[in-house]
Amino acid sequence: MAETSYLPSRLRRLFLPFILTIAAVLLFAGYLCMSGLAEALSLSSAPNASLQSVQLFYGALPRVIVALAAGGLLGLATTLMQQGLGNPLAEPGTIGLLSTSRLTVAVALIWLPAFAGGFVLPVLAGSLFGLVILLGLSWRRKLSPLFLILNGLVLGLVCDAVTSMLILTHYEDIADLLLWQSGSLVQDNWQVARLLSVCLAAVSIITILLRKPLSLLDLDDTAARSLGLSPMMARLAAIGLATVAAAAVTAHVGLLAFVGLAGAALARICGARGFADRAMFSALLSAALLLLTDQTMQIAEMVMAIPAGTVTALFAAPLLLYLLHSGRIQQQTERAFDLHVPHRIVPTRSILLGLTAVFVFAILLALMVGRAPQGFTWATANEFSQLLPWRWPRVTAALAAGGMVALAGCLMQRMTGNHLASPELIGVSSGATLVMLPVIFFLPPLSRSQTMLVAAIGALLFLLIALRLARRSQYAPEKLLLTGLAITALSGSLLSSAIYFGDIRLTRLIGWLSGSTYAVTAADAMIALGLLAAAVAVLPLIQRWLGLMPLGEPVAAALGVEIRLARLCIIILVALLTGVSTVMIGPVTFVGLVIPHLVRLMGLRKPLAQTTGCVLAGATLMIVSDWIGRTIAFPWDIPAGLVASVVGAMVYGITTSRSSR
Repeated sequence: MAETSYLPSRLRRLFLPFILTIAAVLLFAGYLCMSGLAEALSLSSAPNASLQSVQLFYGALPRVIVALAAGGLLGLATTLMQQGLGNPLAEPGTIGLLSTSRLTVAVALIWLPAFAGGFVLPVLAGSLFGLVILLGLSWRRKLSPLFLILNGLVLGLVCDAVTSMLILTHYEDIADLLLWQSGSLVQDNWQVARLLSVCLAAVSIITILLRKPLSLLDLDDTAARSLGLSPMMARLAAIGLATVAAAAVTAHVGLLAFVGLAGAALARICGARGFADRAMFSALLSAALLLLTDQTMQIAEMVMAIPAGTVTALFAAPLLLYLLHSGRIQQQTERAFDLHVPHRIVPTRSILLGLTAVFVFAILLALMVGRAPQGFTWATANEFSQLLPWRWPRVTAALAAGGMVALAGCLMQRMTGNHLASPELIGVSSGATLVMLPVIFFLPPLSRSQTMLVAAIGALLFLLIALRLARRSQYAPEKLLLTGLAITALSGSLLSSAIYFGDIRLTRLIGWLSGSTYAVTAADAMIALGLLAAAVAVLPLIQRWLGLMPLGEPVAAALGVEIRLARLCIIILVALLTGVSTVMIGPVTFVGLVIPHLVRLMGLRKPLAQTTGCVLAGATLMIVSDWIGRTIAFPWDIPAGLVASVVGAMVYGITTSRSSR
């Protein structure tokens, strides 16, 4: 009976990719008719063929194959990465390899322009270099999924920070990077189509051969070993294969945002649960989604040329949001989200006292030490009173922003039980960015207070959207995170589209997105500090929720936690903390994502101790980063958010190396 119902069930799952493919085919036919290429179908490809025939056989048809092959590869790569890392939010960019490729391309364009020809060599070199670094950092942990994710995230954030610095300082020199990273499927021959097709076939065959051992990664490591599997080697195979697939696509067509992640999420929504099913349906859906996007863009190109990579999320994000809102997504059993870290004997009080001492030292350093043309200077009593009105707002703002974002990240990760959860994933920061884009392009320059008001309206609007979409599922973590991912991808897509046109006005937005405290006023700093103090005062009231929610919804509910109320309260608190920080200095991704893990590695595991440690560590990191940013390249100012990624990565590396001994 089970066998007879299996085939219809699988056929029902094919409905969505079938509809997407039919829509793409119809759009392709419409494009052929509108562009006058339909008549070329009756012509030969001989040397005396018409121009329409050449455009069809060497432009339109290879472009279709490239879209299908690239989408299929990205869908397979995302599923392989999720299986290897045990996280439904994982994708090829999760472990930082796309970021290393992007940095390699930027470096090649600035200092080795001949090496950057075609982008293939820099991308492949960057992916290989990033993979070697990641494996080297994680090998002592036997490629633990948690540390693969953490090391990859840190690697990616550092590379992104360095790339952003290069964009700010060499904006005109690396215009080709901005075009390449926006992605384009335009073709003038069959070379890329053949190469990606062969790569798709090879990756598919290897995935089929490895489907049984990779399926065992759904079990915990002990159970997998008892069945004769080496989890370490299985993860290495999955991550290596995903890296090859993603690098092949990125090297030839650029960065195609959200395609694989959307395909994998849609596969789960369609009911695919086992690894083999998820791999197949993710590849089909990603291929159909990319083809649909590209065919739509070909028709739009008759009016305005926009690469497919910049607008993929414009199609995938609304589709994902609709299916989430329709209630068709099913909760799946998650794994590998435990909060286990190596046990440390150091008492909690000693760790908190040490963090407090470093925190106080950072404040004194930022207030007393500065940079002048003759070098570093220590403020005397008279100088200090003159410098204090200029320095304390920046120090206070950095303190408050770092503490708020780190606390928000800790609350998100405890509520969801997911190590990839960061405060940006509820859509607040992305909402502010989305509203800022038209303001920069279509309105005259605004004052700081007006800019903050506009960003706050955007943050509030998208928070309400996220809450509305997640309400039917009692604010279930998976729905909330997928909703935030869709909004974030939509924001990133629009930002990439704006960058593609190379408008110099975007440098203001890039500076804000980098996390700068340059323009903070005393009133801004005091408001942020007041909110942080209020949030810290609330922590003792919710520490029981924070202690029970990582155990899972059934356990927490059985112990008396009102799940819906607890989630709603934590989400609102996270949104307030993230929204105020974003409006004040811009998004600070590294702090909210990595500081909670860093604090756990120090040995702080209980809810109240961990949240307090996150506030101290996040505030300290941002204070030190802001001080370095305003002194290291004097008289120029480097955004604190970019410096925080580099400084935080160094601290993270030292802490993880010590905890692994």
